[in-house]
Parts: sequence; structure tokens; C-alpha cells
Amino acid sequence: MSARALFAAIVLLLLVSAPGAAPTQGQTPRVVEITAERFEFWPSEITVAEGEAVELRIRSDDTMHGFRIVGAGTNVLVPKRGKGYAVARFTGSRPGRYTFECNRMCGAGHNFMRGVLVVGAAGADAP
Repeated sequence: MSARALFAAIVLLLLVSAPGAAPTQGQTPRVVEITAERFEFWPSEITVAEGEAVELRIRSDDTMHGFRIVGAGTNVLVPKRGKGYAVARFTGSRPGRYTFECNRMCGAGHNFMRGVLVVGAAGADAP
């Protein structure tokens, strides 16, 4: 694969978001900054209200990582330190816990690199 094709593939991955996960018309998504480093995400638990749109901005403090929300169709590549950030959009359409994880091998502790999006029921308190 040529360098140009690889660059185009990376840019495309950074722009991909879950189908149907765009904010509803007129709604500005809440921005949540996430840091990926040494086999953990910080914060590792994010709480949103049912129907709330969030824009997750994921930045790495070390190597390249992946970011996937299990079952939500979200899958982005997080560039290594100093190379920007990835954006993933998520709208919790129903209450529950949605696991997110690194899905790009990043070292010995890769399998432990997980977090959770907690979607509270409508009317419940959420930040």
C-alpha cells in the first residue's frame, strides 16, 4: 500500500462514526475528551442521558490505539501521541452499559484496555 493510500485510509477511519449516531437535528453534541495510554482509557466510565448525543474526542499519550464501542458500529483509529485525535459520535438510544475498548494491538496489557458508556434512563440525572 502506498503512503498516500495509507494516509487516505487513516483519514477515512478518523472520520467514521456509527451509522445513525449523529445528533438529532438542532442538537449540539456534548464533547467528551478521552485519553488512551498504557492499557487504559481516561475517563474509563462516561455517563450520558438517554437520547443525549456525545462527541468523543480520543487522544493517545503514547502509541496508536483503536477505539470501538461494542455493538454500536463505532470503530476509529486513534493516532499516536502528537498526531491529533480521533472523533467518534454516540447517542445512547436506550438505557444500558456500552463497553468501549482498544481494538488495535498496543502491547502486553491490550486486553485490559476497556471502558464503559453508561446511558441513564430518560429523566435520570446525568452530567
